[in-house]
Amino acid sequence: MSRTGKAGGPSPGGHARPFAMAGGTCVLAFLLFASSHAEGNTLERTTGRATDLRTGRLLYEEQHWIRTVGKERSRLVVYRCPDGRAFARKRVIDTALPGAPDFEFDDARDGYREGVAGGSGTRRAYWRASRSAPVRERTVAVDADTVIDAGFDAWVRTRWNLLASGSAARVQFVVPSRDARIPIRVQRVDAPSADLVRFRLSLDSWLDFVAPSMQVTYDATTRRLRTFEGLGTIRESDGAPMKVRIDFPPAPQRLDASASAYEQALQVPLTNQCG
Repeated sequence: MSRTGKAGGPSPGGHARPFAMAGGTCVLAFLLFASSHAEGNTLERTTGRATDLRTGRLLYEEQHWIRTVGKERSRLVVYRCPDGRAFARKRVIDTALPGAPDFEFDDARDGYREGVAGGSGTRRAYWRASRSAPVRERTVAVDADTVIDAGFDAWVRTRWNLLASGSAARVQFVVPSRDARIPIRVQRVDAPSADLVRFRLSLDSWLDFVAPSMQVTYDATTRRLRTFEGLGTIRESDGAPMKVRIDFPPAPQRLDASASAYEQALQVPLTNQCG
């Protein structure tokens, strides 16, 4: 949802956040995006449309780029207002732990920034609430049971058979602004049709009854993310995460890997206001 807000775009920070505890105590961050595992030099692009979960009104669009060079993969997300202007950007860099990439997110509307950096078992998590706020950071431990941002998609893939069979799985989400990892329970629920597989994500604690859950729906054959429903990456002007439905196409668009489209998206100017 492209909230109307002010900001200026800056440096590292990454953010995505579904789940909020009562009173906005915490927002669980991550943006889901399914990608291919192709090796060699490839460039893919796809666009997700985020609409208001209640009204269906278009709030913003997410333009995803995935660039693979050999076995190294990097992802870029450009968030655009309904009129097409870019207002936020996120970079995701894969690490040795598929479910725990490094990332950085910047929202030019209010200067919000967050991310995780380090690429090893011990990472630096940082965040800034607004342009005028100080950057805060902490050290977080990361292991095979840890998920960071878009790493959730890789985590789902490694446990697909278990989850698709109906068994529940648990994972710890890293949220830069939280002092502890957030325990999440993931379990399959009914999907609209046989060609789709849907999972529900909820807090793995007694707080589940006061915290909204999220749902992610995948193509049963390609295992690509098709729909996300819940509290998304982008926030309202008051800082609360927007309640969105994000729809992705069945397959990404393949582009010329030698073209400069990725670099251009990386440098596109960010507006400080939508609407």
